[in-house]
Amino acid sequence: MSERVPEGFKELHLPDDFVALVGPLWLKAEGDKLRIGLPLEPRHGNPMGWAHGGLLVTVADMVMGLGSGHATGIRWPHPTVSLTTEFVRGAKLGQWLEGTARVARRTVNLCFCSCDLICNGEIVLIASGVFKVPEIDRIPAAMRDKVMGRWGE
Repeated sequence: MSERVPEGFKELHLPDDFVALVGPLWLKAEGDKLRIGLPLEPRHGNPMGWAHGGLLVTVADMVMGLGSGHATGIRWPHPTVSLTTEFVRGAKLGQWLEGTARVARRTVNLCFCSCDLICNGEIVLIASGVFKVPEIDRIPAAMRDKVMGRWGE
């Protein structure tokens, strides 16, 4: 494990080539809460030496999408329906970036979420989004048993 990853976090293995470009992401399940983090490396930076805004938005999207899966007990993609972000301050490279989804409401079809991304103890981005709950019968039969349940179970 990377020395910059806090204790108790496990590397998240996802079959997602885009997320692999920025990751790996790290997760820590704590009951109803799922913490997602990433050590900010030079490759995550913009020309000004801070984490690129596109990276922060990607991480917030993943925090809320994975958090939706944790809340529904379905570890299968919860596609983003809408996503809104506000940049609060820069995130310094070399620091740990972390977020936890808050699910405000869940319906049969949707999860309404928000999250704050924290870097060095300060909020760097606030986000909210709506995520589609996958239809279980559309998950390939061979995968269903493997993707049911919360992260860390």
